Amino acid sequence: MRTPKNILSIVLIFGVFYNSISQSTYCPEKMLLLQKYKSKAYENAFGYIDTVLSQCPGQNQDAYFWHVCGFINLDIFKFIENKESGSITKLKAADCFIKSINLDAEKKYFDLNNKLLDYISTFYYNDAVKILQKFDMKNQDNAISYYDSFKKLKGIAHEDYDFSEKDLDFYYGIGNLYKMRYEKDKTNKSLLDSSINYFNKSLEIDPDQYSSNYNLGIMYHNLGVDLIMEELDVDADLEMVILMQEQAVNYFSKSLPYLKKVYQMKPQESSIVQGIAAVYYSLNDMEKHVEYMNILKGLESNSEE
Repeated sequence: MRTPKNILSIVLIFGVFYNSISQSTYCPEKMLLLQKYKSKAYENAFGYIDTVLSQCPGQNQDAYFWHVCGFINLDIFKFIENKESGSITKLKAADCFIKSINLDAEKKYFDLNNKLLDYISTFYYNDAVKILQKFDMKNQDNAISYYDSFKKLKGIAHEDYDFSEKDLDFYYGIGNLYKMRYEKDKTNKSLLDSSINYFNKSLEIDPDQYSSNYNLGIMYHNLGVDLIMEELDVDADLEMVILMQEQAVNYFSKSLPYLKKVYQMKPQESSIVQGIAAVYYSLNDMEKHVEYMNILKGLESNSEE
């Protein structure tokens, strides 16, 4: 004879299966996946994801299934991979949560999915910034990829998020890394172009950003000097000499507005005044050259006093 307790257990189990079947076709592999995950056998649970999809194709359209898959990948990233920067499961977790959001018509898991995407985005941002702070030129491409992933996930979690401040710092940092790489390999003009491009992207956000203005001013001046001192052959014909001098003058002319802008910000900075004086000398404007050399002497005199 069945006891009331046994009868209650049967009713509860039947109720669970009934609800599962009424919502979607019952999938025993999914039950195993959930069992493995709840017992913290994360890697075993991960191994059942593809099995569930192959045996129960309907789960591909189930918001809850992808929500759980996101948790499985995220916990592998946290507890097994120890939050490694190059983790693939971190990316898979984000993809799962995004799929869950897109399938969740009733928004049952919407808030939690968004919070988890926001959480994952912070890892991408920190990994990108870490590369910039270490001046890790070998992983520059990874920094760009991480930052793009941060913006994608943050933008989903917070549709009205203002990226301008972070973009400003990141674009300058990447521009600086490209500049450092170019200084080690001046034959690679694509590095130069990328550096200038990222400095300009930061100035599109804030035209008065000091560091990008300063770097562009110095870079354009040095390009003019390098063109004359290193690239112009001693026995070059007159036409080539004139052509390269014109290009050098173009670089010097581009340098001047950037240096003058930072001079307005820091008029007591000797290196800026010296740079402007050097540009005017290169442009053969001796009157302006003397003017800024006298300013430089005044700054040096005040410094000594």
